[in-house]
Amino acid sequence: MRSPYLAATETGSSSSALICFLGYMGVVFIIAWLAGQSRKGKSFVGEYYLGGRNLGMWAFALTYAATAASGGSFMGFPALIYTHGWSLAWWICGYMVVPLVALSLIAKRINQVGRIAGAITIPELLRKRFCNNGVGNVATVLVVLFTFFYILAQFKAGAAIMASLFGDIPLYQTLVTAVERTIEGWFWIGSTDGDYLVCLCFFALAVIAYTAYGGFRAVVWTDVMQGLVMLVGVLILLGLTLSQVGGLDN
Repeated sequence: MRSPYLAATETGSSSSALICFLGYMGVVFIIAWLAGQSRKGKSFVGEYYLGGRNLGMWAFALTYAATAASGGSFMGFPALIYTHGWSLAWWICGYMVVPLVALSLIAKRINQVGRIAGAITIPELLRKRFCNNGVGNVATVLVVLFTFFYILAQFKAGAAIMASLFGDIPLYQTLVTAVERTIEGWFWIGSTDGDYLVCLCFFALAVIAYTAYGGFRAVVWTDVMQGLVMLVGVLILLGLTLSQVGGLDN
């Protein structure tokens, strides 16, 4: 028979997780609102897509780190290392070094050319730099293609984490049951797990909402917050994990 104390503990943990998540999302949307307010009276295009080009070095560093530390960093890479051993970490080290070297070589030049050309995106910069629409079109297709698969992985990871986080919450289970009954006859998604679908839709809508409203400045400001949260969280998690498994040898 299931222990009443255990059930109460799990319910309390689920409620705490829900409260923390809702509080976190509240902060994200407040940041998006503040970013939207800061855009008033300024050039819409430059402010919305580039944050006015004046976000600062530390903000850029944290937003780059938070963007690079994706679902693969917290789910994919740990799973690969767990499966194949610590030797795979050397491949991950190379993955970290290459972008930094590339940025050190071309980032300043891209910034200078972009300002001179008044370009907003990389495809636009290439089109104006080489005076060739074909180059810009090819760059656009490549950006859309690779970004699609990159974002797809992030949405999948976010949905999986949310499903694990909310699994024992009664209200969430009720919603999942209702969704599963609704999509049961839809052949194209009828076989999809209801909990995954609910979390995927919620995660995607939340990201799209604060990004669309706040623009690039909202993205950077939320990345700064998330970068700090991830840094502190990883340091805490590293210590707890090593203490539980008995060190790196295990």
